Amino acid sequence: PDAGLAVMRDALDTAERAGQPEDVACAYLHLAELLTGPLNILEEGVVVARRGAERVAELGLGRTWGTRLLAIAINGLFRVGQWAEAEKVVAVALRHRPSGADAVELLLARCRLSVGYGDIEAAGRDLDAVATLLAGGGARHVIPLLTLRSGLAMWEGRHDVARLAVQRGLTESRSDDVMILSALVWHGLRAEAEAHSSRTVDVDPTAVRRLRDVADRMARKSAGAARPVRSVVEGFLALCAAEVSRLNGSDPELWATSVAEWDRRNHPYPAAYSRLRQAEALLARRSRVATAGKLLREAYGVAQGLGAVPLTSEIRELAGRARVSLQERDADGARAAASAEPVGDELAALTAREREVLALVAEGLTNKEIGQRLFISERTIGVHVSHIFDKLQVRTRVQASAIMLRNSRG
Repeated sequence: PDAGLAVMRDALDTAERAGQPEDVACAYLHLAELLTGPLNILEEGVVVARRGAERVAELGLGRTWGTRLLAIAINGLFRVGQWAEAEKVVAVALRHRPSGADAVELLLARCRLSVGYGDIEAAGRDLDAVATLLAGGGARHVIPLLTLRSGLAMWEGRHDVARLAVQRGLTESRSDDVMILSALVWHGLRAEAEAHSSRTVDVDPTAVRRLRDVADRMARKSAGAARPVRSVVEGFLALCAAEVSRLNGSDPELWATSVAEWDRRNHPYPAAYSRLRQAEALLARRSRVATAGKLLREAYGVAQGLGAVPLTSEIRELAGRARVSLQERDADGARAAASAEPVGDELAALTAREREVLALVAEGLTNKEIGQRLFISERTIGVHVSHIFDKLQVRTRVQASAIMLRNSRG
């Protein structure tokens, strides 16, 4: 891997010296893909992708190569939990007005954010658009498309639809990319676990058996891969093993392993999801309730910070059933009183994007107008506003605006 990285960097330097725009763009793209893909060096990959997008825009290739580079940056930012920053990059990419194949990666990247946020309408539109664009080909995008369809269907409670999307991915694509396959298999096993938990549809034993076989093959195949690739696959395999345990009494130790795997990679979203499931497993066994409460509070803080509305709601629901407080407690065990916080800290819980939305709310703009200003769907703005109200514990735009204005004066 290190040798490949050196080769890619040398290729970029050579292309820049030669001054051929297409060669420069290609070199940036390959380097960004290597860093955010096989090497899993996400932060550097995001920097390279954004720098490359600026450079190729200067060379007149922003609509094509620039869009693809920005999509790589968005995916990297999503994985490290910088969702608000990822949205800003989406807005920049949309200004290029990409079309056709150049738009596919961008639409998939934006869809990942929408699924995470719980913006079902926006995610559905992007998935339909990608499916249309891929009608004539684009096999390498089939698995990411169907993985997102599965994830969206699960948040909607349509676990049978999620199952079918995964089965299509395994049947229609011949991809041997263990990184994207591992995410698909996790979604498939999660769909079966969700079906078992919700009792909305029957678990499909044949599907479970097939998914476990694929997971075993991936484990064997990734054993000989470069360490960064193996690391990512191992994270998904930990999720797969833990999901299987949900079919017969969820194992908190397997979920603890998944938490550790994703914490080690600094991927906050799957780590928060794993904490939720670990807490759920502990509470089901009526053991270590204090630990379960701590896990739920940690997951809740991450989910709120990301703006992950469906995950936040699921954490709240479990905490409510178990009568676990999601508020942090001080050293004496007393609940920290929000009213005791200084005024300047009132907005501390908001993400950068939520502050941006709140500032425009305070200007009196409607959700539609804010969406046009920030290049985000009106539905996504509605999700942000709802999240802002929840964090600030207000019910109206006037109340939220008052807090914004009070803090801006401070």
